[in-house]
Amino acid sequence: MATKHQELLTLEGAKIAVAASEKKAREIGVDMNIAIVDASTHLLHFSRMPNAKITSISIAMDKAFTAAGHRVGTHTYKEAVWPGGPAYGLGNTNGGRFTTFGGGLPITNSKGEVIGGIGASTGTPAQDQQVVQAGVDALEAVLKGKVSAKL
Repeated sequence: MATKHQELLTLEGAKIAVAASEKKAREIGVDMNIAIVDASTHLLHFSRMPNAKITSISIAMDKAFTAAGHRVGTHTYKEAVWPGGPAYGLGNTNGGRFTTFGGGLPITNSKGEVIGGIGASTGTPAQDQQVVQAGVDALEAVLKGKVSAKL
């Protein structure tokens, strides 16, 4: 039987992504809920900034879940999920957790394999997207050796 070794996103790596995301949220002036999941879509780390919307907690988690589980950013579904679109109804799958608007990105390793996902919610989808992109960029900088940290 063949097996595959999968790199794992560590809690330290998740904290790096959250710290960068929180910094971006402060820069744009919107407190956020930020969730990090592992490759299996289970919650690894969560941050709720002081003025983040309580109703956005589960949305941030669901964006991370969708990005890791489907291996693409949640913003990619925008046109496909409208009535008549090829993926219409997709948002009703996975117990209603599948998210089809911006603010969720997969986290990949240096080989391009998905090792987790990040989701943010409270702002507009564009603001949420900026925040998660900052988290992904921070992890990529570590992986490329531009910043020293243990993942």
